[in-house]
Amino acid sequence: MANADIDLDDVRRRTGPRATVGESRFAQAVIVLLLTIGALAMIVPFVWMVATSLSRKANTAMPRVPRLFPTDPSLFNYQIAAANLPIIRYYLNSLLVVGLTTFGYLFFSALAGYAFAKGKFPGKAFFFIAFLSTLFIPFETRMIPLYLFMNTLGLTNTYAALVLPFLAGGFGTFLMRQNISTIPDELLEAARLDGAGEFRIFWQIVLPLCKPGLAALAIINVIWRWNDVLWPLLVTSNRDLYTVTQGLAIAGRSQGIYTGVALATAVMAIFPVILVYLILQRYIIRGIATSGMKT
Repeated sequence: MANADIDLDDVRRRTGPRATVGESRFAQAVIVLLLTIGALAMIVPFVWMVATSLSRKANTAMPRVPRLFPTDPSLFNYQIAAANLPIIRYYLNSLLVVGLTTFGYLFFSALAGYAFAKGKFPGKAFFFIAFLSTLFIPFETRMIPLYLFMNTLGLTNTYAALVLPFLAGGFGTFLMRQNISTIPDELLEAARLDGAGEFRIFWQIVLPLCKPGLAALAIINVIWRWNDVLWPLLVTSNRDLYTVTQGLAIAGRSQGIYTGVALATAVMAIFPVILVYLILQRYIIRGIATSGMKT
């Protein structure tokens, strides 16, 4: 009878870990399945767009069922789009505007973030909250007053109107403040004892330690500015100042009946953003993750 007795504790010790491992594997399988479905939902429309842009027949008859591979691959639609538009001029304008705004946005956001993270001055918390409160104001509500201000300064139809309003922002300041907060104060104090000024500390110590945050903020700002159409349409009417998305958006309306050409222009517009993301992708997740490590 003693051998027939069942030790319940022993059974739990033997079956518990196995059950836990099984549940863990099932949970991981569900997560992988959901992530796969989400990834396909985002990737398939993009692949379909590229495939359709490479199909010459798309201008006359769209297939009822989306195809991920064109039956007649050709660069005809891209050749038509490039021949009818000053695409090189548009790209140069976008590169200039995005480059200047990104450099300014990173510099001033990091500078303000350094002040709010490591600076000591009266009302720091109040000013930081007031600065962040601008995130609650939609750009559409500030757009008309901002346009009137640019018009008063005589900056409409200039590159300055496309650059100056976006050299600073609450989101960039918050992200950089969170990243800079993780830098040990002892490191900065040691630099001050060696005679380094605040700007030298910021430039030679703080910025190199914030590369992941800067990279994440850079790609976010590049996407914002590259895809911006509303503001350039408002402040520029000179065709020579059109950015890529602005020029292709205007051209897309006139080419709406030519589906293949319209999708080719869309691919040409988003390709540089994808390229920038592929270059900076290793910094993006790290930069976003470290932004919440310290408050």
